[in-house]
Amino acid sequence: MSAPEKDGRLLWLDEGQVHAGKFLAQVLHTEKRRDLTPSEEKLKQLSASYCYLYEKAKDFGILEEEESYFLFENEKIH
Repeated sequence: MSAPEKDGRLLWLDEGQVHAGKFLAQVLHTEKRRDLTPSEEKLKQLSASYCYLYEKAKDFGILEEEESYFLFENEKIH
């Protein structure tokens, strides 16, 4: 039986969302204890923006419309 495959581009974007979500949770926790530095605040906004826009792109089916070109090949899921 062959291992299932998934678009490498979608795996890359999913991984980015996981990292952005983890960072966002961490910085929100830090924000409860102290004021964020300007850099931390910018990264918080960037992470939240990524999570929001990625979910909207999935909801509207934008990611299924694009071609992955040669940057991302299908990857086997183990």
